[in-house]
Amino acid sequence: MLGKFIECEADKREKYYRVIHTVKEYDDGRRFPIDEVVACDKKIDLDATDRTEIGGFFISTYEYIFRWIIRGDTLCEVIIPDDSKIYKTVSENGIYVAEKIILTNPRKLDDDFVMEMYLRSTLPEISYFKAMTACAICGYINTALKVCEDKVNKENIDIALSEIEDFCQRRGKESYRNDRIATESLKKLYDKLDKIKNK
Repeated sequence: MLGKFIECEADKREKYYRVIHTVKEYDDGRRFPIDEVVACDKKIDLDATDRTEIGGFFISTYEYIFRWIIRGDTLCEVIIPDDSKIYKTVSENGIYVAEKIILTNPRKLDDDFVMEMYLRSTLPEISYFKAMTACAICGYINTALKVCEDKVNKENIDIALSEIEDFCQRRGKESYRNDRIATESLKKLYDKLDKIKNK
């Protein structure tokens, strides 16, 4: 029997991805090496009672990786080493967890690439509102406005606004005010949302 948050063992031959920072990945400033096996600091705990206690490295498939762009500025393919297992979590957002990974083929994110990720994504509606906010914060404003145009309407505008506020609050809204690009992009997004709300 697997844990509360782990649904099943997954196929390590599938294509997986992770968004990383090229500047730093760990709190202590260490970087993820590319094309080398990296073991997680905390082993996967199948008995975890809280998502933050699961351990391992969280990764995803291409259809779901769009929701992770807030996590960094570079997309890497992920290889699962032969001596490691990978598990699918119970999340509806295609989240997997592995104790060892190899990051390869890093590709820097920009608005065009993030737009491509969006157009190939298959997220639940509510995840698009969060990803839209992440796009604005990261400066991918064309993608943020496209998601808004495609996914937000009069019927779900209040849910979208609530999700945006929640997303910003949980990530420290004050820190975004010191970032000119994030501030300007969020303003453009809110202006578009206001037009939808007041149609």
